[in-house]
Amino acid sequence: MTALVVISYIVNAAVFVYAVTRPSSAWLAADRNRTFWLVLLAVLGFMGVLGIGADVAFLVGVLPRMSAPAGPPPSQDPNVRANPFTKN
Repeated sequence: MTALVVISYIVNAAVFVYAVTRPSSAWLAADRNRTFWLVLLAVLGFMGVLGIGADVAFLVGVLPRMSAPAGPPPSQDPNVRANPFTKN
């Protein structure tokens, strides 16, 4: 059990450092609250195994949005243009 707690501390520290080093523009592009996630990772990180839940939520819910390219995906057909009357 002790090894699992130590591993959870290491994983949480790595995820927290990764989250801290992301620029504010990445958080804005992901439409996520930086302060909320940093506090959540820090507080739950001290709770050992419960911190893994916060890490997984960050890695599944926030990280893909930070890594996604901005704007709508390109069209498969080069002859199709974006509709200027729809809200993106």
